[in-house]
Amino acid sequence: MVYEVMDVCDMTYPDNFFDVAIDKSTIDAILCGDNPYLNTCLLLKESQRVLKEDGGLYIAISYGKPETRSVHFERKCFSWALKEYIFYPVNYKDEKEKEEKSHYIYVCTKNE
Repeated sequence: MVYEVMDVCDMTYPDNFFDVAIDKSTIDAILCGDNPYLNTCLLLKESQRVLKEDGGLYIAISYGKPETRSVHFERKCFSWALKEYIFYPVNYKDEKEKEEKSHYIYVCTKNE
């Protein structure tokens, strides 16, 4: 099997190519690096570009809470509708562990 390595901030795919893009903590990693806000914007802009016009989905699975992540998805330069979900762990010993082990799902539906 051959894999193509590509920069998520500068993808070589054509416009309107994918139905769905799934981000499993990529945004989290980018926000820990150099120029985090610029690179997050580039990641999301490129993701929006390669998603199909008729309801393409960008799904981000993150440890980042909405108060630290939503601002990135809601920038005026993006044309999508955002829905947020929380997945709590099934078995947790206390509220602190519940919060620490929760995942946040951000679903961005591309507008026409």
